[in-house]
Amino acid sequence: MSSLKRRLAAIVFTDIVGFTDLSSKDEEGAYNLVKKQREILKPIVAKHEGEWLKEGGDGLLLSFPSTKEAVNCSIQIQATTKNIDDLNLRIGIHQGDIIQEDKDVFGDDVNIASRIEPFAAPGGIAVSQKIQQDLSSNPEFEFKFIDKPKLKGVQQEISVYCIISHGLPESKKSDIQAKVEPKKKYYKEILISTLFGIIIFSYIPQFFQSGDIKFFQSSFSRSANIKNPVTGELHSTKHSIDVLKDLNIADSLLKQNKMETNLDAFTISEILINEDSTQGDYYSLRGLAYFQRALLQNDSKEIIEKSKQDLIRATKSNNINIDYIAKAFITLSDIYLLNNDLQNADASIKKALRANRKIAGGLAKMRNINKIKLTSLEKIK
Repeated sequence: MSSLKRRLAAIVFTDIVGFTDLSSKDEEGAYNLVKKQREILKPIVAKHEGEWLKEGGDGLLLSFPSTKEAVNCSIQIQATTKNIDDLNLRIGIHQGDIIQEDKDVFGDDVNIASRIEPFAAPGGIAVSQKIQQDLSSNPEFEFKFIDKPKLKGVQQEISVYCIISHGLPESKKSDIQAKVEPKKKYYKEILISTLFGIIIFSYIPQFFQSGDIKFFQSSFSRSANIKNPVTGELHSTKHSIDVLKDLNIADSLLKQNKMETNLDAFTISEILINEDSTQGDYYSLRGLAYFQRALLQNDSKEIIEKSKQDLIRATKSNNINIDYIAKAFITLSDIYLLNNDLQNADASIKKALRANRKIAGGLAKMRNINKIKLTSLEKIK
């Protein structure tokens, strides 16, 4: 009689790079390689409290009680096998429910782990957003965003990262051969947009002859002539409509002040930074997400330091929106206050108000800092 069990686990998939070619050329060599893999990896998996669930040719399916054990085991596996001829592995890790019936294992999350594995570089480790989020506050591990693909046969939206600490190789998009759903071609939408553009541009000469153009000239000059309170230079606020939508969504998610929505906002910032690392807005957004996460967790100096680094980088950028530079400075002020650095807290809040006098909570924070300063002076007297 079969017994059906469902449990939460960190799921690891491994695959030997080039095994298919090896099998076609040297069957006995391929068989011996699989045998050698089993002999080397089983003790490592056992050491990290892992379960050897299934072998599929050269591929392995493993499970672990925690994400940290799964990642540490995978790192040790890569360190152990990197100097063994032909035993060059890709590893993918995800966390979720697995359904186990006798010796068979299945479930959507098992499928996700298998789809993530090809995103790893040879000798590397790819992980889902769940793994990255679970370990992001641990300074021992460093991750880099790869992509947010539509994985084949997977309904969930999955962001994929690679681990770039511990001497592991970084994944290159050009080398990835993962199974993904083909991107839809929006021919109809492109045609409509093109026709709409032709119609609009046909009216431009008349538009310039009217007085309406003055409004647009003044609007653009207002955004273009804003100076960065740190550098004193003009900054750009130009974003595509899609990026503006992403930024608005991220802002709405942060306003909910929940861990789940915070992580979604953080993912948006990671995607935007990966697409264009020159935009201060994106670093400001990620810095805000880091700081909110630190407050929600009521802990983690490491996360606050990451927030500080992102926000400082944002404030030094000339490619940053007026609201994001104000938010960056006002959050930096909070960080400095947490560290009892009254001087920098005072300077940061002033820069926030210089950038945007209407920034939410700006004047109240300024009054609070002034009260602290007065209290400090009275204590000295």
